[in-house]
Amino acid sequence: MFRKIKPKRISDEVFEQIKELIIEGKLKPGDKLPPERELATQMGVSRPTLREAINKLEAKGLLEQRQGGGTFVKSLGDEIVDNAFEEYAANKKDAILDIMEVRKILETWAAYTAAERITEKEINQLEQYLAEMEDALKGGQIGYDSDADFHSTISYATKNIFLIHIMNTIYQWIEKISYEVRKRLYNDYYKHDLLYKQHKAIFTAIKNRDPLEAYNAMLNHMNYVMDSLKAIVDEDSKKV
Repeated sequence: MFRKIKPKRISDEVFEQIKELIIEGKLKPGDKLPPERELATQMGVSRPTLREAINKLEAKGLLEQRQGGGTFVKSLGDEIVDNAFEEYAANKKDAILDIMEVRKILETWAAYTAAERITEKEINQLEQYLAEMEDALKGGQIGYDSDADFHSTISYATKNIFLIHIMNTIYQWIEKISYEVRKRLYNDYYKHDLLYKQHKAIFTAIKNRDPLEAYNAMLNHMNYVMDSLKAIVDEDSKKV
């Protein structure tokens, strides 16, 4: 039933390193890689090993080899970027913090703008999700879905289609790479209660159509979540 765990192949290490450079933007679309012999020397691997990694990167749509011209970084389509990013983020322990940093910038602006543009129907939706979060709290449950719906409704209330699309993508990434971390954040009843109160403060400010107060309430919430997640990530890093 069980098989021995094999050490990572050197070509896989080469693949991961070059992919990371592309995802982080250190290698940009159109950049040409050094000649094979030179790159193999720089990375301390054999040319066949490097060639295997290059072929894999080409198959993933990250590189292209031009006849007689060398190997270049491709312009990446949305699907390729999403897949490569998810693989990269899943292996980067503090990726959740990078994503949350972006989320904080967008969520605070969304709360500010939602307070100016929100409809009565959307206010009622927020109130419903807040009530569901309170019921979950009283029942000793977590209420992930209501929390996510609450934030999603704020995004939609901005009436900015680009922000909505970006936030939906961020929520999907967070869901894929951080389930266990977020679960631990909610495990403590005190934290769960505090998170509920933070959401209530956000709701009250938006309902009162007070953009600055909505911004500050969301900023307070995002800072608390980021600090809590960082503590969890740091704790996990010490265990390695």
